[in-house]
Amino acid sequence: MNQVRLTNVAVCRMLRHGKRFEVACYRNKILNYRQGTETDLSEVLQTDRVFTNVSKGLFAPMKDLELAFDNTNQEQCCRIILDKGQIQVSDMERSATLENTAREVANMVATKCVNPRSDRPYTINQIRDAMKKAEFSVQPTSARSVKQQFLDCVKAIQEKNVLDIIRAKMELAIVMPDTSVAGELVARLKKDALAIIQPSQFKERVQFQIDPSQYRAVDSIAKEIGATLEISRQIVTREGDIDVSLELERNIAQEQSQDAAKNVAAVEESNLSVEVDALDKELESMDVGTANPYLDDDNDSDFEERQQVSQRKKNKNAQKKSKKAKRREKEEASLRQERIDADKIRREDREFRLAHENKDKESGTTSQESNDGSKRSCNTCGGLFTPAEYRAHFRSDWHRYNQKLKMKGVSPIDEKEFLMFDADAFFADDL
Repeated sequence: MNQVRLTNVAVCRMLRHGKRFEVACYRNKILNYRQGTETDLSEVLQTDRVFTNVSKGLFAPMKDLELAFDNTNQEQCCRIILDKGQIQVSDMERSATLENTAREVANMVATKCVNPRSDRPYTINQIRDAMKKAEFSVQPTSARSVKQQFLDCVKAIQEKNVLDIIRAKMELAIVMPDTSVAGELVARLKKDALAIIQPSQFKERVQFQIDPSQYRAVDSIAKEIGATLEISRQIVTREGDIDVSLELERNIAQEQSQDAAKNVAAVEESNLSVEVDALDKELESMDVGTANPYLDDDNDSDFEERQQVSQRKKNKNAQKKSKKAKRREKEEASLRQERIDADKIRREDREFRLAHENKDKESGTTSQESNDGSKRSCNTCGGLFTPAEYRAHFRSDWHRYNQKLKMKGVSPIDEKEFLMFDADAFFADDL
């Protein structure tokens, strides 16, 4: 309830002397104002007041304006903020600007690029999908223009191999003042500009197609010979309806040319491999012990020594590998045997426990009942006692006497030996 919802509002913000100042303006109008096409401040600002926070509706105090701008005139302060401040736009406007820029880039790609096989342009939807797959994102607030981003987009699509796409050819014509330089001009166009020369009935006019990136090279050639450069068509594309039979024939011809090129490369590679194999066989057929016409005896002996050293190294490496493999096999065998033994012991313990439990069930007594009914032994005096005798034994003189002997480091005596002597002698002070 305390917030004012602002629609179609762009906030121009500025920090000065440690204070923040804001003005509420229209997004399209502030751009026109900075470009100089809009001079009326009332058409740019929604209100001619300076804020410290537009969203909360907090006006800037006059003493802060006097400190920051040396002036309390609201209009002059607003002009300074509009000229030097930063524009803050809403999320909806930012997303709309991003969408418009992406649409412009995709439209430019669809207009100026074609499929190299059919020489026909792609649709805008195909280009947008290719931009997403190539992970290309436009930058609406960047210093790069739409044309520069269009070039980056084409490069990204080609590098990611998302679409088979190239720049559409540009058709140019050069009108020469003298036909004697026609041969030299055609040769330079083919070499420097990679131009595709078209036959023309006028000798003083040369018509050709080039990649748009070669326009500057062609322009420099035309200026050197004093000719006139004309642009016949900015974008060369195939127009009209598609004839399926012609398209199939053209695709078949392209595939055949590609297959022929592959076959030529394969033949050259096979010929090279045959020559290499023949050379290897010739070298193997040569006897090491015989004299080599290209090497003297010393070189032959050095060659044999190098062969022997390399062979010994190979044998050592093979032995090392075999030793490591054997050691690894022994370790794995010992680990497997340990697991087998542990499983066997665990299985025997489980069988013994199950057999003991079954035996207790058959006898009708549990382990707890058998422990309660069994006799107990005294750790100091020894002997076996029933539970009642065991409790009475701890209060007897025999047990107390053995406790004293145990504290003095003397071995305890049995009950018969204790009863053979006088009790007063056992508890004397000189014991």
